[in-house]
Amino acid sequence: MLKFQVFNGSVPATSWPLRNAYLIGSDGNAMRCDISFEPGMIVCEKRDSGACALALQHRIGDLGELTIQTCLLPEREEPYLLTLELARHRLMTLYTKLEDWAMFDLDDDHPVTKRTELAKRRFIDAVSLQYEDPATADKLAFESLMTSIDGTEELALAHSELLLNKRVSTSSLPAAPITCSVSLDESHEKLRGGVRKHFDMVYMPTPWKEVAPEENVFKWDKLDSWTDWAKSVNKPIMAGPLVSFDPQNLPDWIYIWEHDYDTVRDLVYEHVERMVMRYRDNVLVWNVISGLHVNSHFTFNFEQLMDLTRMTTMLVKKLQPNVKVMVELRQPFGEYFAKNQRSIPTLMYADLLNQSGINFDLLGIKYQMGQAVPGQYTRDLMQISNMMDSFSHFGKPLALTIAVPSEPVTQMMIAATDDNDVDPSCGYWRRPWSQTVQSHWLEAVYQIALSKPFVETVIWDSLVDHSDIELPLSGLIDEELQPKPSLQRLIGFRKQIMNAEQRIESADLNSDTQIGGSL
Repeated sequence: MLKFQVFNGSVPATSWPLRNAYLIGSDGNAMRCDISFEPGMIVCEKRDSGACALALQHRIGDLGELTIQTCLLPEREEPYLLTLELARHRLMTLYTKLEDWAMFDLDDDHPVTKRTELAKRRFIDAVSLQYEDPATADKLAFESLMTSIDGTEELALAHSELLLNKRVSTSSLPAAPITCSVSLDESHEKLRGGVRKHFDMVYMPTPWKEVAPEENVFKWDKLDSWTDWAKSVNKPIMAGPLVSFDPQNLPDWIYIWEHDYDTVRDLVYEHVERMVMRYRDNVLVWNVISGLHVNSHFTFNFEQLMDLTRMTTMLVKKLQPNVKVMVELRQPFGEYFAKNQRSIPTLMYADLLNQSGINFDLLGIKYQMGQAVPGQYTRDLMQISNMMDSFSHFGKPLALTIAVPSEPVTQMMIAATDDNDVDPSCGYWRRPWSQTVQSHWLEAVYQIALSKPFVETVIWDSLVDHSDIELPLSGLIDEELQPKPSLQRLIGFRKQIMNAEQRIESADLNSDTQIGGSL
């Protein structure tokens, strides 16, 4: 059992929201546990032995309301001071990344250096008072936590700026770094013109329920319209997911066989074969399977999940040998494993893909943020950067799909998974979600992601707000087809990196010409 003291000002807290609270084991996976609140105390009863960390959503002053975690802690009778342990983990992260990225030589007046020193002083003061005056220690630890989170975000941005400039200067950006997912129902020529001009690749969703709303009844017109247009303007297409068991993708008639794995496997085989054969002349990248490891809707076992993954990827490669095959992971921080033991932890699933010899070319990571549903609680920029790094050692390029809303998502909008009331507070970054916050977050995450040499493309999850959107209000264009500031910021970011790369290539060409002339 673990206990954590919590304070409201100078007195023990009488209430404490336990949003997105779960334990993390020494293997990095979420653990089964019961977390409850008693006056002045959070109590964590876990099923397994060993050290663990507590993660939960916490208000961090002007930095927002974020899901953060403690270090790994051993069980003990004496309670820990929650804010102190949260600050300890974030300060450790700050020093670790300074060392990993060889950035200890920053100037004394650099914002990261100043925040590191201040966070360290406040943390030391808090440690010295944690037993004598825990309320004051809590206040000092909170100042350390807030300062160190700010420092890690500054560090992530500073490091990504250096790496992105290097990637641009060496002309090592991927061919299609900036991608956007379109809505099948939105085929306005003005929209398509914007996609053609401002994006390097089109992500075309292929929900099974749209293609086959009834068994043996197929509707191809919307998909055909987009593929024909993309081919006519020579715009590469990434399409999928071919297989996803999320309700937004699956037709209702499939649920008749939800407990019959063999029948579902046969239906999946026929669907994948039908899709690939129809569009193999148009699609450059297939998102073959998405979120299977979460396994939150069907009751398949571990072997069946891996069998479906292997079967679908092999089939696509057989039908279209030259296509790039992507396997997409959802909920990359893995909270779901604490409540669903039929699921597979995210990093374990990625490792199994490699160990099992499954033939795929891209590892997709889908991370939407800003809706109170599993996997979409708000994280800070350093956590997102570290999450991407954790998938880098699998030896596959990453395709990152991201989205945040341009307004707070209310309870009426939330894509709830059941009929229970949902607490709409899922956190926010810096300020409550708005068009301005969305645009700043977009630019920061695009910069961090594209600075990493293993990231192949970054996909914004929806171009236009529409009624069936997975994350409400996350489009770059509103329902009235008016662009949001985030679209303008993304266009500006793309122009900046493309123009810089073109200037460097032009300078290299001029240099070669001068050398050739002198010879």
